[in-house]
This record gives sequence, C-alpha cells and structure tokens, in this order.
Amino acid sequence: MKRGQKTIMGLLSLTLGLVLVAPPAKAEPAVTVTPSSVTVVGTQCPIFFNCPPVKRHLLVQTNQAIANLKILSLDLNRADGATVLPATAIRPILTATSVQPNQPLTVPVQFDLSVAHSGEFSGVLLAIYSDGQLTVPVIVRVKDHWLWPLLVLLLGVGVGIGVSAYRTEGRNRDEIVVQVGRIRTQIKADPELAKSFLVKIDGYLIEVETALTNKRWEQAQQAVAQAQTVWDKWRKGREDWLALIKSLASLGNSLENLNNPDAPYVQTVRTQLENIERQVSDKESPQQLSEDLINLRQQLVRYLQGQAKVNQFDNLRNELTELAPEEDKSLRRISKSLQQELDSLSPTDLEAFKIWQQKVEDEIDRIDQTIKQHAGNEGARGPLLITARDFDDTSPSRLPDPVPDARPLQVNPVQATRNLIIFNWIGYAIAVILLAGAGFGQLYVAQPTFGANRWTDYFALLAWGFGAEATRDAITKVVRDWKLPGLS
Repeated sequence: MKRGQKTIMGLLSLTLGLVLVAPPAKAEPAVTVTPSSVTVVGTQCPIFFNCPPVKRHLLVQTNQAIANLKILSLDLNRADGATVLPATAIRPILTATSVQPNQPLTVPVQFDLSVAHSGEFSGVLLAIYSDGQLTVPVIVRVKDHWLWPLLVLLLGVGVGIGVSAYRTEGRNRDEIVVQVGRIRTQIKADPELAKSFLVKIDGYLIEVETALTNKRWEQAQQAVAQAQTVWDKWRKGREDWLALIKSLASLGNSLENLNNPDAPYVQTVRTQLENIERQVSDKESPQQLSEDLINLRQQLVRYLQGQAKVNQFDNLRNELTELAPEEDKSLRRISKSLQQELDSLSPTDLEAFKIWQQKVEDEIDRIDQTIKQHAGNEGARGPLLITARDFDDTSPSRLPDPVPDARPLQVNPVQATRNLIIFNWIGYAIAVILLAGAGFGQLYVAQPTFGANRWTDYFALLAWGFGAEATRDAITKVVRDWKLPGLS
C-alpha cells in the first residue's frame, strides 16, 4: 500500500516538472480583410476595344506579425453552372509577403472581364499565411457591352418605324399602284376602246398620280375607283357602245356632205355631235347615248326637210322667172332670206322651225298661185305678196377683255422641300432617341447580368423597340383623330 502511494506521488512530481520546464503556447494572430466580401459589376470588353481591368482593393490587417502571405484566386462559377470566370482573369497584386501589427497592407485585385461571359459568378479569394488562412467571398456580375444591345434596340425601333411608315403610306400606295397597273393592262388588251372612255380613264389615272405625289391616299383611292367604274361600264355594254359610236361617226359624215356644211344650224348640230362624242363615257348606259343620237338625227332631218322646201321654192321661182323675168331679183332676195332664216334656226327649237316651215309653205302657195295666174293669161299679174327680209348675220361677237396675269406667289420650293425633309428626319430622330433611351434604360442599364440569357434578353430588346414604335404610331393616330388645333 505504501509502495503504491509512493509511485503515484513520483508520477505527479514528474508531470509537474515537465509542465514547468515546457515553454508557454503561442496565441494565433487575428487577421482581418476589409472588405469582408468583394462584389464586382462590369461589362464585357469587345475584342476591338482596349478596356482596362476592373480594380478592387483589399486591406489586410493583423494584431501580430504574419509572414509568407499569399492570396490565391480560384475559378468563379456562374449561377447556372454552365461556365466559369477563370482564375487567370483575377490577379491579386501583393507588394509584400509580411504584415506587421498596426501596418495594414493594401492589396489591389484586378478583374479582367474581357474573357468573361455575361452572368453572375461567385467564389472566393484564398488568403494564406504562415499561421493560417482566410477566405474572401467574391461575386462578379458581368453583362454584354452596350454596343450590341443598343444596335438591337435601334433595329427594333427602326423596324417598327418602317412597318408603321409602310402601313401608313407604303401599303396604300402599293395597293393603288397595283390597281392602276391592272387597269392599264386591261386597257392595252382592248384596241377598240372608244376614245371618250380612254380619255376619261386616263384623266382619272392622272388624278391618281397627282394624289399619290401629294400623299392624298383617299383622293387617290376615289380616283382609281372612278377609273375602274368607267372601265367596267365599257366592258358591260361594249358591243352597244361600239355600234352607237359608229352611228355617231356616220352622222358626222352626213353633216360634212351637206351643200352648206358651214351653216350655223349645221355647225350647232356638229358641236352637239362633238360634245356627245367627248361625253360618251359620261352616259349612264348605251340607251341614253341612243336617245341623244336619235335627237341629233331628228335635228338633221328637220334641216334636210327645210332645205327641200327651199329647193321647192327655188324650182317654182325658176318657173315663174320664165313667165315673168322682171320678178327674178325680188324672188332671189326672198329665197336668200328663207335660206338664211333656215340656217340660223336653233336645232333644238322645234316651235321656231314649225313657224319657219309654215312661212315657207305660205310663200310656196303664193308663188304657185302667181304662176297659175300667168299661165292662164287671166290679165295683169298681181303683185307678189311676199316681202324680202334682209338677214344680218355679220355682226361679230365682242370678245371679252383679256384677264391680266395673276402675280405669281413668291415661294422657294427647294427651300420648302429641304425644310420638310429636315423636319421629318428630326422628328424621327427624336422618336428613336426617346424610345430607344427608355427601353435601353429599362432592359439593359437596370439589368446587371444582361446577356446571360442571350435569346431572351436580346429578343426582349427587339420586341420592345418594335412594340414601342407601334404604340407611338397608334397613339399618334388617336390624337390626330381628336382634331385638336395644331395637330393634323
């Protein structure tokens, strides 16, 4: 028992001696890095740009001296795990490998984003020193350079403006031009098209061209519709129109073959005939043209009937002159007066013609009675009861005084055209800048990882630009429909 106690006491004495002889344990230094985490936000650098690396600074502090300090960069993984920001793109720059208390060390860290894809990358920087190590969380957010997103956005706005401009002007123009081309093709395929219809259609097509030049789309559409109506009217009654036009030509030849084609009566009928020929296309139907043609023929027939009566009077005059030569001069004056009165009648005044016709009948009856008196030798010839009338048709009509030329408007069309072009371009430029700026700020500037999902991000920019212009065009049309002062 005593021996065991002695053994325990010896072991305790030995242990106490070893503790007293051993050196005291060394405390681990407290090392801190400020900031405790690093966040970098930047944009890719295109290969044709010389972009400097992004810099961040770390401040290393310690309460005890440390040596063999190293800062290691590791690969940073993107959030979706599809790619990494390589460690070679992160470069800590150490100016010293040891840090003394109260002498903090500043460590610049360079991030080369030219090799990075767009997206959010996360990882750590590892600080190693002789007595331990420390990690610094790192987050890097990279988005595409502003050049390509801006071009895509401008493309969307430009496509929208182009579509709006075409919908507003180009489509209307093209539709009208197609209709005009179709009408011209049909006209060329019909060589027998009447001149009146051709002139009428050409007039409407000229009006279409003028309206298109001045961007009056409704007026151009109305004109091309009128041209189509005239063409359809011709096609519907083509055979009847051709037959009636031939009849008009035949009537014109009859007028030229008269003994006195320059008589006022004949000239009036000819004028009506020419007017009808020019206005054939204005007739509602061939039946209406047929009625006009019948009226002209009746006017010509009345003139021929009147001419026949004058010829009958002349034949009687010749017969009486053989019996009584002294009456020749008086009878010739009467014949001339009757002819002048006939030539001066209005073809449309049927009552005046009947009065003249009755007068001729009376003259014929009287001269016939005189011939019978002379032929029967019943004594002295009574005086003719016909009085010659002078027909004065030589008074010229007074021409109206010439109208003085209006003073031309002092304008400079070249300068006006230039002003319109400049105003239009400025208007489009302002629209593009405002629309592109709003979309760029919302979809690109506010998105720190733009381009990580290329199709989604870029298509959103393109669609926004296109939709913004469509919205602007729709709002413009609504406001224009309000017809407010200063808006057209």
